[in-house]
Amino acid sequence: MCLSTPTTTENTSAGNTSASATCSSSSQCPNATHVACNSNNNNNSNLIPKTTKLSCNENVKIQQKNHDDSSTKNLSSITTLRRKTTQIGQATEANNNHSDSAYEDYNSKTKDLPCDRGSSTSSSSLGYNEENAVYREIPKTKDQQEAVASSMQAQDFKPEIRWPDLVAQLYLHLGAVYGFYLLFSAKSQTFMWLVLAVWVSGIGITAGAHRLWSHKSYNASLPLRIVLIFLFTIAGQRDAYTWALDHRIHHKFSETEADPHNAKRGFWFAHVGWLFLTPHPKVAEKRKVIDMSDLENDGVVMFQRKWFIPLFALISIGLPVLVPWHFWGESLWKSFWICFNLRFTTTLNAAFFVNSVAHMWGSRPYDKNISPVESRLVSFMALGEGWHNYHHVFPWDYKTGEFGSYRLNITTAFIDFCAKLGLATGLKSVSPDMIKRRAMKCGDGSRFLSDEYAHRDAVWGYGDRDIPKDDLQELKRM
Repeated sequence: MCLSTPTTTENTSAGNTSASATCSSSSQCPNATHVACNSNNNNNSNLIPKTTKLSCNENVKIQQKNHDDSSTKNLSSITTLRRKTTQIGQATEANNNHSDSAYEDYNSKTKDLPCDRGSSTSSSSLGYNEENAVYREIPKTKDQQEAVASSMQAQDFKPEIRWPDLVAQLYLHLGAVYGFYLLFSAKSQTFMWLVLAVWVSGIGITAGAHRLWSHKSYNASLPLRIVLIFLFTIAGQRDAYTWALDHRIHHKFSETEADPHNAKRGFWFAHVGWLFLTPHPKVAEKRKVIDMSDLENDGVVMFQRKWFIPLFALISIGLPVLVPWHFWGESLWKSFWICFNLRFTTTLNAAFFVNSVAHMWGSRPYDKNISPVESRLVSFMALGEGWHNYHHVFPWDYKTGEFGSYRLNITTAFIDFCAKLGLATGLKSVSPDMIKRRAMKCGDGSRFLSDEYAHRDAVWGYGDRDIPKDDLQELKRM
């Protein structure tokens, strides 16, 4: 019989031992075929022990079998890799298309963190990882498919100009300039009426649409709600229901694509552009999830919404214009451009400054991680609405500011006056200690704090018993 004696060689560069079996014929096998049986597979070296002698044919069969097994394993590995790659790609697309659900998961996991108020929604901040993506299901239901289509539309979104709204804004602002020019030749009573109309309509916005109907920061009796809806209709800034809906979205999704007047898109967009550009699809999407049941059950709000167009014509245009003409003989021409156009545009821009300036330039004493700032100028122009960093941190506070000064917060004075008359109840506020804790933990340092309070939670180093428990647990894990 033709015998083959395998020999073993060491592959030092690879750090592995490989078996090299050579079938050589001897004088006893003159007709044997010389076959080289080399294998670099570690598994093959185990299959051919050094002390085993095999026939040439058997050796060749073993080698062929090992080669086939290796090819099958490689093919199976390639197929598995392709399948997983496809799954990763599909799941990654599904993950991108479902960024909103991930955003909600992120919010639910971090809602208790006091300073996590940033607006970043990158994949890393959402906790995305490839392992999760592989096993995430591709949307199958109709609602899921619609959500995917909406997300894809949002990614490709390019705002378009709504020309009727742009023309209306140009008319209002150019007309306001002309009204300001006519003001110098108008009667003094007309000027005083203009100031009064601006002030009372502003109260309708701040005390009514904003602090009452948007934030529910206090309760108003029926007579007070009727007065506030009347004053807000003079302002003419849409119906109270729509105003409050957009404002709730603004607070809930501030500085994201779902924010109707996202300040990250620039000053002009936040100030006025959002009114004549098509809104981002995310805005319409989030309008569906905001709870508005309280306003839907408010008969005063829903009445104004239903009859807004005739009420606007009568109360926002007719009343302010006809009063100067009827009572002190002002010309209808001057009365219209001054008491409607100039007045309407003035209150409009006062509200615009809250959306733009109060989100850009100023201090952030209560939370340095968010966009809104404190602005004295805006507080003066908007009847106390400029303490915006505080307001976004504590949106339920009826004062919208920490300090109770009425000088730059006329709206608070109005609500307090109504409370003394019994017309406003359930005024919600924030304790001084809560304000100090938030300012210490998250503020930019611009708010003055006493030395005693500033050092209340200070520690001298590792081992101090006053180290917060969460921090201590994290230290122990390091």
